[in-house]
Amino acid sequence: MFPSVTARFDLLIRIALVAPALATASSCGTPAPAEVPQAAPRPSLASHRGAGHAPTDAARGEARAAGETRAVASEARPVETVASLAFHSDALMNLHHALYAAAWAQRPVIGRSRMLAGRLASPLEAPLTAEERATWTAAVDYYETHLAARDLLFGDGMVAVKTALVAGNLASGDVVPELRAVLIGALPIYKRHFWPAHDRVNRDWIAATVAGVRYVAPAVTPALEKLYGASWFTTPVRVDVVWVGNWAGGYTSDGPPPHVTISSTHKGNLGWSAVEIVFHEVSHVLILPIQMKIERALGERRRAHRDLWHAVQFYVTGAVVQNALKARGVDYVPYMYTNGLFDRAWARYRGAIETNWRPYVAGAIALDQAIGGTVKMLESPQAP
Repeated sequence: MFPSVTARFDLLIRIALVAPALATASSCGTPAPAEVPQAAPRPSLASHRGAGHAPTDAARGEARAAGETRAVASEARPVETVASLAFHSDALMNLHHALYAAAWAQRPVIGRSRMLAGRLASPLEAPLTAEERATWTAAVDYYETHLAARDLLFGDGMVAVKTALVAGNLASGDVVPELRAVLIGALPIYKRHFWPAHDRVNRDWIAATVAGVRYVAPAVTPALEKLYGASWFTTPVRVDVVWVGNWAGGYTSDGPPPHVTISSTHKGNLGWSAVEIVFHEVSHVLILPIQMKIERALGERRRAHRDLWHAVQFYVTGAVVQNALKARGVDYVPYMYTNGLFDRAWARYRGAIETNWRPYVAGAIALDQAIGGTVKMLESPQAP
């Protein structure tokens, strides 16, 4: 039973690995750029309403936009649904992230500053007409000027924009008129020249990853419920798969409702790691009660250790997926080890987390003991 399932999953993974190369023959785009400039001022959302007066140009524009948005509505039907997770490959969401990443790709590299967008798996190049090229270039320039400096999750208004796009609601007040016009103008170009290949890559990734999620979900979901002390989702959580995403390859807004965005081409989102990342992203919602407990236990030191809860989340969810696969005869090393998170970002937490959260995952100690032991180790003279 297990060998046949894992063999099918391995085949799907190989398809996902080669799909980006099949979709385009070009190599990766411009390297990571430089320092993040200050965000440009948010364009005005002032409306014009006058009882008893003829419609203004702005009002006519809003009505026209409302009609146009019906033609770019978000794809409501998921590609796959498993374990109350609904995976989508949506053109409007992919366009938003592609323009964001294209804006970053044209920035010069300065020092070691981190870019906010993921790297383009290949340049966004196509035989555009002069009119199409002018429209596309203007769209990328708009993102460069108004949106690229804002983090997709933490930047001012960016989650609200994403929420509107997920709903296909370009008439939303959270989508300023200039952005609305940019997306309406660029979407036909994107669909004609880029979307067929990007959608194929996304769907191949979804097929491979859903096979893995389905394989381990019966063991993983109850374990996460128990360890995080939170119920699994009764209403499917939307997971938007995009050809290019943020710098980390995935991010989650807690909602309600919660929403996950994951890149199908990020180097860390392949194979069983992709399965772990799916569970990691939705664990952002499950860990909230533990996050608050950790912050209370840290007291005045919580700002100095503001990422501790996230390191704990990576460890716990990764260990759960590792244990589920080990029980099925699959050797797997969790994401935080294969991607060096303990080495690059959280070296000061490694000893405290492995000492206290390994027995917690194994059921040998209680949650309060794991939190208390972690904080105590971090308070020791040897700890930073």
